[in-house]
Amino acid sequence: MISKKVREFFVSLMEARVEASSGSGASAVGYDPETEQYTGVFNNSVVNKFIEQGVLELVADENGLTIILLNNRADFLSGFASGVSEAKLGRDQYYADYNANPFAFSIGYEHFLQINKKKRPIPGYLCHGFVDEQSGEIHKQ
Repeated sequence: MISKKVREFFVSLMEARVEASSGSGASAVGYDPETEQYTGVFNNSVVNKFIEQGVLELVADENGLTIILLNNRADFLSGFASGVSEAKLGRDQYYADYNANPFAFSIGYEHFLQINKKKRPIPGYLCHGFVDEQSGEIHKQ
């Protein structure tokens, strides 16, 4: 099981919105598709831990905003979306063992379960790997 603060950090990256489309809903994290950088106010202990492990790269940390890169981003996005999909299908989390990024798979899996525990769906919720209510398609970052 992944700690709540670690899961919430990576979920915030998966919920990030393209910075230019600020009208598409509130997001605490911005994403620039051109540079693949995430900008936001993050838990420094979590960020530093994953920088040391090589999962993240620090681009800048100034004026209270941190800019980071997610290394092997495509693998992470794929693993996260696979975790969401498997949880939605009611499968076990052991499928993470067969994924290219078991960590991302587990975060996606656990996040789907957390969202499903809510009594009412969050209107307009948008996260990588989840169905976009407006388009009916799986949202991809």
